[in-house]
Amino acid sequence: MESKSSSSPSDGCSVDHIVLLKVKPDATEAEIQNLIDGAKSLVEVPGVISVSVGPTFVEEWMSDRRGGITHGISVRLQSKEALRSYQDHPLHVSVRDGIFKPLLTEAPIAVDWEL
Repeated sequence: MESKSSSSPSDGCSVDHIVLLKVKPDATEAEIQNLIDGAKSLVEVPGVISVSVGPTFVEEWMSDRRGGITHGISVRLQSKEALRSYQDHPLHVSVRDGIFKPLLTEAPIAVDWEL
């Protein structure tokens, strides 16, 4: 499930921002869909190249190494500067605080790296 903006990366390194979520077990399908839709809307933030979001999974041939993580979000941004602006952008703050946080059992894990 990926959403892309029409902008392209600027000169320099783009950045991947990965967020791992532990959604409450009693979250409804509607709440989870709202989480997914909210994450996808983040592609509208200036500097965001693409957003991918979805539930984690384990196949029968795999060991379950998720550690309770139920969903992942990947946000590709144009630069470190774009990541800095993204953190305080009103849409990101609204989605993070209004949609994500109420559904989580604990604080998300987030990591970033340059490509």
